[in-house]
Amino acid sequence: MLPASTEQRPIIMNTELQQRLRSHLENLAKKGEIISYRQLAELAEIPSPQVIRQLTDLLENIIREDHAAGINASVASLAVSQAIPAIPRAGYFMLLRELGVYSGADEGEQAEAFHAACLEQIFTQFPS
Repeated sequence: MLPASTEQRPIIMNTELQQRLRSHLENLAKKGEIISYRQLAELAEIPSPQVIRQLTDLLENIIREDHAAGINASVASLAVSQAIPAIPRAGYFMLLRELGVYSGADEGEQAEAFHAACLEQIFTQFPS
């Protein structure tokens, strides 16, 4: 058996955690705010291990749910990288391409403009 510190533990995915995450994102939308992945993981109290991996899986689930409901500007768009520009990471844009919502690059002016348009739609959807 591996020592506890290196032992693989399963990623926890559950509906309660996803609902908590969505609730935090909707509250941020009402305030007109974005949040870094790390800050969101802490706010939603996502448990170890693989916190960011769990977060991205949950965000992808939210995007898929919203897309299935006819919403292309998902509240998951509020979660961004700490880097500048503050836009989501490549996986966000890859998923949106897979869903047929976006056809541009993962970074650069087109990605920034698309993300800005999504934020505008979200902030309009959730007035303060």
